[in-house]
Amino acid sequence: MKKPAKQPGGHPPETLPDIFRMITRLAKRLDLFQSRTIRETGLTPPQYFLLSLLLERDGIPLKDLAEASGSARATITGVVDTLARKGLVVRQPHPRDRRSLLVKLTERGRRVRAAVPETVRAFQACCDPLEQKEIEALARLLRKLDNRLELGGKI
Repeated sequence: MKKPAKQPGGHPPETLPDIFRMITRLAKRLDLFQSRTIRETGLTPPQYFLLSLLLERDGIPLKDLAEASGSARATITGVVDTLARKGLVVRQPHPRDRRSLLVKLTERGRRVRAAVPETVRAFQACCDPLEQKEIEALARLLRKLDNRLELGGKI
């Protein structure tokens, strides 16, 4: 069997299975890192993720939170219920849609989320070697893969 030619830097060209293994390994490392960092706050990673979304844009409908997190609406409802019991979020009526509720951070929720800045710093440190164009290209490619997989992997 013929060995693949090496690319500049001495690495063989990556195959698609190699790339997906790298993505899987990176996702596992990210989950472990987030769990360790977030554990100090008493939050789970999904709770932390929702607080982060709300910190960026407060007052998000439940359906939009579900879509942004890639979770079922029922799952997000359970996470929001827990955050509300902890006093970190509140539900408020949507001003333009009576059937919808907005999820908003409480002041306590802002403080708890702000207490975990190490995650943001670690992400920035991890990505320091990347140029802005590389970050944008990576995001574009990952989004493209994600969209294809969302279609059930059908071509």
